Amino acid sequence: MEGERLKGAVLPVGADWLLIRRDGIGVVDVRATMKTDDGALLYVSYGGLLDLGPDGYEKFLRGELPPEIPIRTAPRFQTSHPDYLWLNRLQCFGAGVVEPAKGLVSYDLYA
Repeated sequence: MEGERLKGAVLPVGADWLLIRRDGIGVVDVRATMKTDDGALLYVSYGGLLDLGPDGYEKFLRGELPPEIPIRTAPRFQTSHPDYLWLNRLQCFGAGVVEPAKGLVSYDLYA
């Protein structure tokens, strides 16, 4: 993670779930812990949607994924670190892309 007021990494703890509906919409549920460069721990949880297209469910079952899948999320942060208490007041919106072949999810967050 990198931004104007925040820089750090996602720790290898947490989990994420994906439910793909028959209409090709993927419903995501993510729980993660992040550590800022100055040592603060941040918990983030979010739900969201990704769109595999109208025939995305059938294609997913056949292992046919598009190179890029749009994703929209609504993250909330929690922390007790005094330098980052401002995050507890935010409702964010994330817009980005999933690249299945690369195992990469990237998006921009807006407060």
